[in-house]
Amino acid sequence: MKLNPPRRQKLRVHELAREFGWTSRQLLDELRRRGEFVKSAANTLEAPVVRAIRRDFAAVGGPSDLETAVTRELYGRSAEPHAADESGDSFAAALARAKSKSVPKKAKSRTPQWRSAILQAILDEVIVPRRPEHLDKPHGTYFSWELKQAEEMNAQWAAARLNGLGCDDSEVIGWIRLSGGERPQLAVDLFQGGVSPEEAQLRLGYGGRIDPRRPTLYQRLRDGHMSRSEIIAAVREWHRNNSAG
Repeated sequence: MKLNPPRRQKLRVHELAREFGWTSRQLLDELRRRGEFVKSAANTLEAPVVRAIRRDFAAVGGPSDLETAVTRELYGRSAEPHAADESGDSFAAALARAKSKSVPKKAKSRTPQWRSAILQAILDEVIVPRRPEHLDKPHGTYFSWELKQAEEMNAQWAAARLNGLGCDDSEVIGWIRLSGGERPQLAVDLFQGGVSPEEAQLRLGYGGRIDPRRPTLYQRLRDGHMSRSEIIAAVREWHRNNSAG
């Protein structure tokens, strides 16, 4: 006789939030950040969405996927709370016997994973500061999704170095700090114009003079308020003012 498997179960937003100890609002914010259109805590979530949330935030706990859960009726008598084995012992007693016979395994020492200076800077100075405040700490140093984002960003900066960002690691890290890791091509354009990260973060006004009220030169290039050639000219004028003073 074939047993019909239980229908796939869905979770409501507030039920999944409760697994992680979050508020419904915190989970709704995370879902919207992922591009999921969810109106309220009473909405149900599809199984792939639930799996993705549990996978990425496994560090904060939560039961296994409901799709893999099997109802007690399909297990039969072995799933009953007070089921006994053939010797008449309780399950708890049988489990205690098995544990007493098992030989403890030696804990494996983990070798810290090597990361390049650029990747490490992206993780510590770009990715981690963006971590949502309501999350608990991961089991390791980083969440898996943080490592994935950092790897993708690192690949973009590696491509930028091949396309003209011909400086050493310390200067590349300076550009990453200044830009928040975004749009490395802007760093390429400024570097090829002879502008350093320190110069790109100057706040200059008329005549190449320091003006703290102004955005940085990098921000003005990024936002389209200054061109590359205008920034190069402003930096040169700033140097002339300093040498004359």
